[in-house]
Amino acid sequence: MKSWAIATNALLALLPAAVPAQPSPAAPSPAGSWRLLVGASLAGPSFAASYASSYAPPLGGTAHVSAATQTLPLDAGWGPGLRLGIERRLGSHVALQLLGEYARADVAGAPGQYDLRLAYSSRPPPSYDPVPVEVLRSESRPGATGRLKTWTVALGLSAWLDAGPHARLGVTAGPAWLHAKGEAESLVYTTYTLGGHSVLFSDDHLVSFEFPAGGLGLDVGAFVEADLGPSLSLRADARYAFCPERDAAVTLDEVVNADEVVQSVPLRDIQAGLAPAPVRLDASAFRAALSLVIRF
Repeated sequence: MKSWAIATNALLALLPAAVPAQPSPAAPSPAGSWRLLVGASLAGPSFAASYASSYAPPLGGTAHVSAATQTLPLDAGWGPGLRLGIERRLGSHVALQLLGEYARADVAGAPGQYDLRLAYSSRPPPSYDPVPVEVLRSESRPGATGRLKTWTVALGLSAWLDAGPHARLGVTAGPAWLHAKGEAESLVYTTYTLGGHSVLFSDDHLVSFEFPAGGLGLDVGAFVEADLGPSLSLRADARYAFCPERDAAVTLDEVVNADEVVQSVPLRDIQAGLAPAPVRLDASAFRAALSLVIRF
């Protein structure tokens, strides 16, 4: 019996070495390494300008001297936007963020001013002798109407601090590409013609126009985020995207009162006659947004 006990103890001592070691469980991958942001925003563009137009109104077939000037205040208000972004966590409190946003705001303005002078020689019957004629106009014009569309693509770093187990406070900053396209009406283009008995006729063409511009800038902001579940949170943020003012080339779009014009002029001739100066366009904007954050 003693020898049997010794053999049993020896076998039990060797048993752990004979049993293969169980593999240790794999370390879980970091939760929420990627974040998808989808939200709605409210944008307040910085664009505000007083656009000045000057040209020489034509009087076909008659020697004349003419000049016309118009001031048209343009001011963009607040408007809704859509936001889409993605973040990749680089550490426990830092992420790389790519964000795109589109917004649209109305453009309005105070009443503008239109001044015109036309001088020519008329030859009325029955003598048909030359008679100097001077036409003067100085009038207030209705305020501008239109819209400003803005696109922002920002690439930046996002950093945050925990505000309890289910909330965060953070900031973002980085370069951005900003583009804005303005559309407004109406520029005035007046044409004159002399009819029978040297009667002067005029047509005011009211023209809409567009002016796009953009470039590189800087996007900065701050946010607060609260968890709604294990992979979903709600983020409120405020951002400002800055871009230096740029000259935006003006292209005429259409004659908005075409049904009121008796002797119409092709749009390409109005473009050549007005030779519109560029608009100083500021694509900068303040934006506030509320976004769902999906972690995966």
